[in-house]
Amino acid sequence: MEAGVRVDTSGALCPVPILEIAKAMRRLAPGTLVELVSTDRGLEADLPAWCDATGNELVRMERRGAHYVGWVRKAG
Repeated sequence: MEAGVRVDTSGALCPVPILEIAKAMRRLAPGTLVELVSTDRGLEADLPAWCDATGNELVRMERRGAHYVGWVRKAG
């Protein structure tokens, strides 16, 4: 999946991955696809909850070895 923006928070723990994607989203146009990469397994629960709370669309979530990857489309 080709994202317009990639946010890599590998090595950071909660709440950093969500704070970083929120920061990135503020400066993006609606419809932009963002790829969030994290090593924090909490992302599996945190990212869907954040999307529900903000209205952004969780397009896909997967695990790649020690990494958790989520693709989020900015609402608009």
